Amino acid sequence: MREMTHGPLLDEISKAILRKLLYDNRIGGKHISLENLKTGFPSHLKGDVDKKLKKLVKENLILQHPTSYGPQYALNPQRLKEIINILGDK
Repeated sequence: MREMTHGPLLDEISKAILRKLLYDNRIGGKHISLENLKTGFPSHLKGDVDKKLKKLVKENLILQHPTSYGPQYALNPQRLKEIINILGDK
């Protein structure tokens, strides 16, 4: 039943983050920095992107990779089907 809880509860910013990671093929070991992830979002939403990203990491939809040059982010490959369903992509 957990799959059913995420779809309607995710807002457009969270979906945009997931969509960007999916379209850039940032899955598992291929990750992206927070600064590069926020590119493309309007400047007034970049603070919201930080908050939504932390929530997605907490929900285990996005994995955080610690590196010597800062945290990196990628989609959780074990939940990829669920992420695709959330986004409505086939």
